[in-house]
Amino acid sequence: MNWLVDLSIRRAVFAVMIIMSLVGLGYMSMGRLGVDLFPDVEFPYVNVTATLDGASPETIESEVTDILEEYINTIEGIETLQSFSSEGRAQILVEFNLRSDAREKVQDVRDKVQLALAELPPDMDPPIVDKVDPDAAPVISVMISGNIPIAELTAFADDVAKERLQRLEGVGAVSIIGGRQRAIRIWLDNDRLRAFGVTGDDVRKAIVSEHAELPGGRLETGSRTREFGVKTLAEVTSAGGFAELPVAYRDNGVTIRVSDVAEVEDGLEDERSAALLNGQRGISLDIRKQSGQNTVEVAHRVKQAVEELRALAPDGVTVIETRDVSKFIESSVEDVSHDVVIAIGLVVAVTFIFLMNVRATFIVAAAIPTSLVATFFGFYLLGFTINVLTLLALTVAIGLLVDDAIVVVEAIMKELEAGKPPLQAASDGTQKVGLAVFAGTAATLAVFIPIAFMEGIVGRFFFQYGLAIVFSVSMSLLVALTLTPMLASRWLKSGRVSPILRPVEAFWDRVDRTYAGIVKQAIRFRYVVILIAMGSVVIGGWYAARVPSGFTSRADRSEFQGEIELPLGTGIVSALESAKRIDLALREVDDIEDVFLSIGAGAQADTHVLELYAALTPKQDRATDQFVIMDRARQAIRRAAPEAVKISVLEVPWVSGTTTGSSDLDLLLKGSNLDTLAQYADELVRDMQAIAVFADVRTSFESGRPEAQILFDRTRAGDQNVSARSLADTARIALGGLDVATFEEGGERYDVRLRLKESQRENVRDIDRLQVRGVDGRLVDIGAISRVQFASGPSQIDRTDRARKISVLASSATGISLGESTEALYRVLDSNPPPPGVSYSVSGMAERMQETGGAIGFALLLALIALYMVLASQFNSFIQPIVIMVTAPLSFSGAFAGLYYFGLESSLFAQIGLIGLMGIVMKNGILLVDRANQLVDEGQPRRDAVLQACPERLRPVLMTALSAIFGMVPVALATSDGAEWRNALGALLIGGLTSSTILTLLVVPAALMIPGDISNLFGLFRRYLTSPFRAKKT
Repeated sequence: MNWLVDLSIRRAVFAVMIIMSLVGLGYMSMGRLGVDLFPDVEFPYVNVTATLDGASPETIESEVTDILEEYINTIEGIETLQSFSSEGRAQILVEFNLRSDAREKVQDVRDKVQLALAELPPDMDPPIVDKVDPDAAPVISVMISGNIPIAELTAFADDVAKERLQRLEGVGAVSIIGGRQRAIRIWLDNDRLRAFGVTGDDVRKAIVSEHAELPGGRLETGSRTREFGVKTLAEVTSAGGFAELPVAYRDNGVTIRVSDVAEVEDGLEDERSAALLNGQRGISLDIRKQSGQNTVEVAHRVKQAVEELRALAPDGVTVIETRDVSKFIESSVEDVSHDVVIAIGLVVAVTFIFLMNVRATFIVAAAIPTSLVATFFGFYLLGFTINVLTLLALTVAIGLLVDDAIVVVEAIMKELEAGKPPLQAASDGTQKVGLAVFAGTAATLAVFIPIAFMEGIVGRFFFQYGLAIVFSVSMSLLVALTLTPMLASRWLKSGRVSPILRPVEAFWDRVDRTYAGIVKQAIRFRYVVILIAMGSVVIGGWYAARVPSGFTSRADRSEFQGEIELPLGTGIVSALESAKRIDLALREVDDIEDVFLSIGAGAQADTHVLELYAALTPKQDRATDQFVIMDRARQAIRRAAPEAVKISVLEVPWVSGTTTGSSDLDLLLKGSNLDTLAQYADELVRDMQAIAVFADVRTSFESGRPEAQILFDRTRAGDQNVSARSLADTARIALGGLDVATFEEGGERYDVRLRLKESQRENVRDIDRLQVRGVDGRLVDIGAISRVQFASGPSQIDRTDRARKISVLASSATGISLGESTEALYRVLDSNPPPPGVSYSVSGMAERMQETGGAIGFALLLALIALYMVLASQFNSFIQPIVIMVTAPLSFSGAFAGLYYFGLESSLFAQIGLIGLMGIVMKNGILLVDRANQLVDEGQPRRDAVLQACPERLRPVLMTALSAIFGMVPVALATSDGAEWRNALGALLIGGLTSSTILTLLVVPAALMIPGDISNLFGLFRRYLTSPFRAKKT
């Protein structure tokens, strides 16, 4: 280390080139880094989707889900296996441990699904296996509305807007909500079917057979010198052509055509979705980015494309973007960048107040931009992005980057004041504090490296945070040992302080003298000082018990989302009426600016589910808290839609696409009997709704799904030679409708859908009159071989680890922390324990909070072990590291007092900050102990060395501590959208650094004397034990 310092002082150009090369690489890297809200994290989660049209949830569970789970469950490394069986659809979510390779696990699941195909129903579509993508949520939506027919609006949205948007770089998928595509509708007339003696299935077979393009092999001519491909072209070329397709031929030469038994309409597909923006109905295009792409860049490209679409839109059509995630990302990144600039200014000001020298301040300040810019080169090498976590890390680092340079410059200035020439002063001063500087940096790295390598999801997200601080602080050490002494040797001169600053110098001299007197008293009453220090830890525990705990702090992002579930069986028309009432009610709530509602937007296209997104007045322009507005929104929705079964109004999740839901609490009830689970879940919901700490209490179970069941009479059907499959096919075509073919025109393909007229499928009598063809060709009324009954059943059956489950979901009420609501949930469970055969576990954010506590605790233990090893190695002592590490608990009282008085939660970010605080506060102790050791090595007694060392190192200790404190002030006081999550980190570091600095200056000198006291005590004890033997000998 000394050789590097001397080399940099002697060869100034060498020192400049080393630093400037790293700064240049960092500057070039900045333009190549992506910008996003959070680091791009890959989760080893796999999704399997299987469809079996028309199958009930019970059938899907037994015939599809259970079989697939049986095969998939044999794969190694599964943490959780969840499944959701709904009408016609099975979804299986496989969560592997985070050490698994996502791509390998996707292939493993595909292999198992392939093996399961032999046992699955033969008429189901092949299951789809894909990786769960955190980027799956839309990054921006484009709303198209106007006063033109819905068919024309859909054509513009699909053929023009979607085509342009999905070709943009970085766009992964574009889905349309609220549009209605063109479709050829063939409306069967049951009276005419009966009159002509044909069935709906006969019409289906005729269309499939007659509307086709069939290969005919190849034709060879001219003694096989030429060859032609052969095709039979029989596809219908116009919508009206379907009416002429033959259905049956009679012996009398009469041909029965489609037009004889049905009406052909060039119309629209069934209405299954809708979108409204501020009450105006339109078509929403939800844009999802490709995995790993830059969210902000993708959103900017979409906005540019929207400008072009406005010019292409028909008259009366408006095109606007909504639900833009990039706005919050850009705002957050800009705000944190603003915090960085303010922090740099405050740190430089603090440095100048202590050094009272413009040149010295400039030399110290040079460490900030050089270290920060060079850090971006490390980001580039490891594929990091500029996100709120990496920027927050750099904000934390700003107060640390000048620490090494401050200590070095202050030591060099003292050597200059002693009369040494600049070159020698730079070398001697740097070498004198070199060990302390290196040890302090090593201590900081020892706590932030474990943060980067924590277990679990939290560890994945904080990997970039931890290494960002490691990069920047390591760079600051290099600057302090090269550029700083080189500049000091050329620019610093011994001289008097400016007359303007002499009062400041006099003030610091008085502080030094006062502290020297305090140190004498601290050494004299050292055990009282130790008791006071222990008392501060107790006070810290008192504050910690009163600080609420949470996973992520509730953040006012000026937006929220929600979901409103109407009664099962609600059609699109009724859902639209409810949506319009809800939209009107929400827009009357103060500070809600935009309301976006969608119907049927999920994978199931459920028309009874409304999804909500609301944008609020920016946080700085309103006086009402977001969560108060959310409470008002809940009340407005209840008043506007009293028929709603479930209402949830939630924060917009920070990360989408994982198995962690948006709800704070997710109580999983598992058991084999669905009725027992549902009954117990309803009891818990009633109990929780009676307690004010919960909001949006609901269950995942939906019963009462209206169902028309055709009960097959096997005996009577056997007499008529009718199979169950024939009856089911006929009923499906007539009642639910069936896409039987596609039709091409103008380069686009449209569905051809076969269905019974609406007026002939309204009651049981209509169903009974449907005819099915038996094996022998006879026509039989469905009513003769079956009967229809109406019943209800579950709309979805959920399972976890192959056991049926129902989730009880809830959010924490406004003003209630996640820790408080979790404790309240356990009290509810204690007062109403589960019945026999039912078990429970707590998931959601509460589970993540518990997992995080364990991961952070383990990281803290590793950090303390690493700290001890680093300090023991540096000081070549087993005892002195303990003296230094005693300063760590001294930060607890201030840290938790900071959270308490700022009114903040002990959130994930605060807990991460607590680990980092351990390394930061030990720098002060290192500076004091290192100087005391130097004086002892020079021959001074321990007491005199401590009395001299502490005042000498007072200013560097205060400078480094205040630099870190003022660097955190912008973070603690930030008021921008979503700033709450970083406020806790700033408040904790400010409080912890304040208390630890004050107590360290008293405790370390007292603690340094205690090993001597113990040694003297043992010496007295030995002399006491040996004195009788000496007396006898004499």
